[in-house]
Amino acid sequence: MNEIETVKLENGLTIYLYEDKRKHTCIFDIITKFGGMSKDYKIDNKVYHFQDGIAHILEHFLVECNKYGNFLDILGKKEMNTNASTSTKITRYYFVTVNNIEFGIKTILKSIYSPVFTEENLEKLKEPIYQEIRGKQTNKFYHEEIKVLDNCFHKLKYRTIGGTLEEVKNTTIEDLKLVYETFYQPENQLVMIAGNFDKESVINTIKEEMKNYTFKKHQVEQLKIKEPKTVVYKKGEILFPTQEDFTEVTYKISLDHLDNITRLKLDFYLYYFSKMTTSYSSPLYKKLIKEKIITGELLKTVTEIDNYLLFSIGAYTKKEQDLVENILMTYQNPIFDEEIFNLEKKNNILEIILRKENLSSMISPFIENVTLYDYPYPDTVEDIENFTLQEIQEIITSLDFSNYTIVSIHSKRDN
Repeated sequence: MNEIETVKLENGLTIYLYEDKRKHTCIFDIITKFGGMSKDYKIDNKVYHFQDGIAHILEHFLVECNKYGNFLDILGKKEMNTNASTSTKITRYYFVTVNNIEFGIKTILKSIYSPVFTEENLEKLKEPIYQEIRGKQTNKFYHEEIKVLDNCFHKLKYRTIGGTLEEVKNTTIEDLKLVYETFYQPENQLVMIAGNFDKESVINTIKEEMKNYTFKKHQVEQLKIKEPKTVVYKKGEILFPTQEDFTEVTYKISLDHLDNITRLKLDFYLYYFSKMTTSYSSPLYKKLIKEKIITGELLKTVTEIDNYLLFSIGAYTKKEQDLVENILMTYQNPIFDEEIFNLEKKNNILEIILRKENLSSMISPFIENVTLYDYPYPDTVEDIENFTLQEIQEIITSLDFSNYTIVSIHSKRDN
């Protein structure tokens, strides 16, 4: 597997380069370490608790409201595949292209480093974001996810990356300026370039473009919110049109005792563990099907929020209580299946071998390693080969599955 080279500029910007001359395309990605869950900070000795949605609004703003115009349109005319996205921890701006690599790099950097902060621009931008939020509100799982977070967290206030209609409406130009000037700093950003490109040329292009900008330094401290390990509510209900009722058990699990490397391993091990406990071959699934408690698959999600893991298992069911009892029983005394573990290890090894055949498959896990676990290395076959069933048992059994909430989606009742 090709090496990922690291170059750090004098202004603090870190550039990761993954050259593969066999490819026809090049991916350029600039990432800011500020996302939907980035909320509580002390900036220049003043405390701020940002509302949901601000990272997402700023992403739209920088794409559309800069001195040079919407970079999606500019790069699109050059037949580049380009976009921007906000996730829980980061905001990304990227393109995929065969030609005009240096032009694309300059265009994106000019856009995100030359915003035009006016009230008119912000108000014009809000309407399409309102429409995006309204679209999500037609999805029952959007409301169910918020109810789960309300049930789980006493003090952590994150609920949704996009924010609510009211939160977007209340966002001011001063809010955006503060977030931009604080977090869109080279020291808080990284660049990933992968594929077929000229290394010297792209590094020089970035260096020369960055000379055009100055950055005001701020003292920034992310605040640690003292969130209790218990849940707020044990049960919750969503009334929403649904053909069949849905019930989900969500465990709120503290990760305080795990370091970053162990959390990275846990990301893999939870996938194995889910296969052992909820796949079609698992004892839980077979029992639920045999007793006609469910007729479809078990759905599972894993989300990290601050120092907590939310591990959710749910299904469509008419026998809500039976489903919940079986799920709780399974995770009180989990069974670790060696056959499934070895099979998933083999699948992981094959996946990592095949990653180098697809640039996105190669760099996306690497970006996660860097931004989520402060681990600036790609996953390797050797990493997976060193996984053991004993270690997965030790790590999983170190997690506390005693705190959980049960949320159900029921059809709206007529008054």
